[in-house]
Amino acid sequence: MAGQSVASIARHLNERGVPCPSSADPDRNRHRTRGAWTLRTVAVILANPRYTGRQTWNRRTTDTSSPASTPALSAKAAHLALVTEQDFIDAQQIRAARPASDGRARWFALAGLIHCGVCDRRLDSHWNHGRATYRCRHGYNSTQCAGQSRPKTLYVHEDELVDQVHSRLGDQVDGSAKLKPDQTRSKRIATALRDSGQFIVYDSAGWRLQEIDSS
Repeated sequence: MAGQSVASIARHLNERGVPCPSSADPDRNRHRTRGAWTLRTVAVILANPRYTGRQTWNRRTTDTSSPASTPALSAKAAHLALVTEQDFIDAQQIRAARPASDGRARWFALAGLIHCGVCDRRLDSHWNHGRATYRCRHGYNSTQCAGQSRPKTLYVHEDELVDQVHSRLGDQVDGSAKLKPDQTRSKRIATALRDSGQFIVYDSAGWRLQEIDSS
């Protein structure tokens, strides 16, 4: 929120000698072998809603065959909050603004709100042909063999999805007292989803809304 990048945060932590999770608590971080802060570690912490005091479940799951694998957030605080919910939301909005090669920020209003209906991962924000787009490569990355069997990459354009969601929930979205009149339709949809505790599940067959299980 002070304007530092993820890289500069990691660098400053290393320069100050602050122990990274794998150094401070190796028993709980056996999947991490490095002894220094990395971009990935900082990014995961910034995106973890548990620091707002709410309990979370299934943020990292390999079993996606049952409803129990759906990411969930408790309705009430379960422990002491380290950051306010507003600060957490503001940080997610800052991270959703991706700088392009021309220096302009690219905003992804639905970042973190779309889950893959195939593998249950959150879709990545991706700028494609001048449009905000979201995609899921189902865990594929460049370290894997290109010929490895995996589902086809899933793509959805933000403007098309927003139009469809607004068509179904128009009155509910426009009638929310928490929405600001000057917000774009995409931001209004995003605000309404967060306020109602819902996220979008998307696959090749279409989309549906799903409520966060806070029981």
